[in-house]
Amino acid sequence: MKPTTSCLATMLLFLLLCTSVHAQSNTNECFVLEGPTEYDFGEIDQHDTVEHTFVFKNNCSETVEVEQARAGCGCTAAVLSDRVIPPGGEAKIAVEFTPPRGSRGRTSKSIRLHLKGEQQPHTLMRISATVRTDLDIQPSYVQLTGAEVGKEIAGTFTVKNVSGKNQTVSGFTSNLLTYATTPGESNTKAIPLQVGSIEPTSFEMKPDDIREITIRLTPRHVGQINGMVRFKAGNNENAVQVFGVVREPLRHKHESGSINTD
Repeated sequence: MKPTTSCLATMLLFLLLCTSVHAQSNTNECFVLEGPTEYDFGEIDQHDTVEHTFVFKNNCSETVEVEQARAGCGCTAAVLSDRVIPPGGEAKIAVEFTPPRGSRGRTSKSIRLHLKGEQQPHTLMRISATVRTDLDIQPSYVQLTGAEVGKEIAGTFTVKNVSGKNQTVSGFTSNLLTYATTPGESNTKAIPLQVGSIEPTSFEMKPDDIREITIRLTPRHVGQINGMVRFKAGNNENAVQVFGVVREPLRHKHESGSINTD
């Protein structure tokens, strides 16, 4: 009895799938990264730009085609030397990293290498660094609890000079938004929110000195507050996140027991 046409088609599809899986498996085994998948730059300054090159070797018997090398964020650039790598050839990925503004402490970024025709990354690489800081900021954010429309609210954080030398802290700026639903409109708008004051505005710090910074503002709209306060210490920039939820003014009772919304 001869196999039917549908049976032959099924067998052919099965053979093609097996061949494809086998080829992909072989590529994973023979197109390899020379060296570890992670690289640590160690300690760097905020304004440093550091580089490292990952090298891939094609030990396969066939040419390998690379789709792309993709970095995880805009502060990391990944440049691929070649997209078509013949047997015995190499492909290099030059990775360049510059810390984002206000970075401090430990940071880590990823780079993914994709081969042509593969949905999943062939290799996941990672770079890391410890960004030196002159100031220790506690907490690293300001949460405005109990904010009301038309009522001034204040938040505080402290800075400690951990640099081992005198520091001048200055140049405070803010970039805050209220994500509010305005009357008569259903869409949420991002409305700029002005900070009333930041105190003190500049000061000198000896090693191990600790100072408290106070942010004061008066919300004008109901909604969520989000943004940053930035300032400088020497040549380095620091950033503190500010967030909170603004509500309508609380209702107050008259002595008679009636409710007044003023």
